[in-house]
Amino acid sequence: MNTLFKKQFFMQSLVLIISFVLLGAGLTRAFSSFFLEQRQELLIDQSKKVAKTFKQVYFLEGRYGLLALQNEIEILENYLDASFIFVDNEDTIKIISSDIDTKWLNQKINLDKIIDQSEDGEFYEIKGTLDGIFKETMVSIGRPMNINEQYLGTIFINTPVTDLLITVEKSYQIIILFTVFAIIVAFILVYLFSKKISLPLIEINKAAKIMASGNFKKRIYINSKDEIGQLATILNDMAQSLDEQEKRRREFISNISHDIRSPLTSMRGFLQAIIDGTIPEEKKEKYINIVLEETERLTMLANNILDINKLEDMDSKDRSVTFDINELIRRVIISFEARVINKELDIKISFAEKETFVFADVEKIQRVVYNLIDNAIKFTENNKSIFISTNVKSNKVFVSIKDEGPGISIEEQKRIFDRFYKSDYSRGKDKKGSGLGLSIVKEFILSQGESIELKSELNKGSEFIFTLTKSN
Repeated sequence: MNTLFKKQFFMQSLVLIISFVLLGAGLTRAFSSFFLEQRQELLIDQSKKVAKTFKQVYFLEGRYGLLALQNEIEILENYLDASFIFVDNEDTIKIISSDIDTKWLNQKINLDKIIDQSEDGEFYEIKGTLDGIFKETMVSIGRPMNINEQYLGTIFINTPVTDLLITVEKSYQIIILFTVFAIIVAFILVYLFSKKISLPLIEINKAAKIMASGNFKKRIYINSKDEIGQLATILNDMAQSLDEQEKRRREFISNISHDIRSPLTSMRGFLQAIIDGTIPEEKKEKYINIVLEETERLTMLANNILDINKLEDMDSKDRSVTFDINELIRRVIISFEARVINKELDIKISFAEKETFVFADVEKIQRVVYNLIDNAIKFTENNKSIFISTNVKSNKVFVSIKDEGPGISIEEQKRIFDRFYKSDYSRGKDKKGSGLGLSIVKEFILSQGESIELKSELNKGSEFIFTLTKSN
């Protein structure tokens, strides 16, 4: 039995046991109190009826009506399962029930000892043996009888405490029996319920361990729509995302390895040829320039990788300032002048305002604009146009960079911003790319609390639109 199941089963069982014990104790106490109160009220009520009967007999036959009262009491004995004693005004026992020893007839008892004379009520509640008449403890109700303010005597109705306890004990047994039965049923239900909860969690735990070891192929199959089912779905989605990320990471490493190895091989070959003297003197400058271009390519590749690794550190520092986004775009465009002229591209700029001030990290936004324009130039054919614009809506500035390139398929649009993703088209079109440019763009934009959107269709170009907060 696993630890999770043990804990859950133990805790729920403990709660159930405590709940049932408290409920059983409460019900037992309530039932016993209710029974004793009901029994006591019955005796009080019957003592009142007996007193009334006695008075009727007394008026009809005077002091010699005791025989009629004796007959009435014998009838009530069987009905109430109780015994009766009548003590006259001289503290002499005149009437007793048939189950009481006849030796007590005409015997005097000490009522002062039995009854608290300080009480001034219609009846007395007494618990004891009535001055030794009974051998066991009785619950007695004594009711004084007066006619025309003349005290005639006291009638006592008595019932053994043991009889009451036996009845209460039987109720205890019934309650305990049903409580035990309920606990057993509850234990079974708790066991099944705990299994139902713990088994999926155990499966999730095992799957999480497998995923933690680096195997992202593992999936969790739990058919439920509760929080556990949602957790399983989230873990499956996470595993799928990590699996795809791992694939892209491997692809990225493979691509990076190729991108590093190719220039290093060519650089080594050219340099070795220069040293060996196999390259003519007049061509040395040409091949040295090729080597220089390859070093620039490697430098750009290294910078991109370093930027990715520094993203989290950069996000933790707030470098936001107010600057003119239009002027920043102009400066970036100028840095691409040679490439634009070489491809005979037409850069069309449209700014809604002459100056558009925004509040952001100028270094990050400059890199965003640089990467997006670099991509636009890279994928736009010669003699075509690139459109760059800024528009203001409310407190947001929308920056758009649109090209007339080949466009991006819907499938590739889903992954275009992923860190290690580089499309097949990109690899074929641009040998210098690392596949990190757009990932850096998205990371930088999100770090500013802004958003970026891609609109693209195959053979119709691509448009990247990102937002910035307008400075007041």
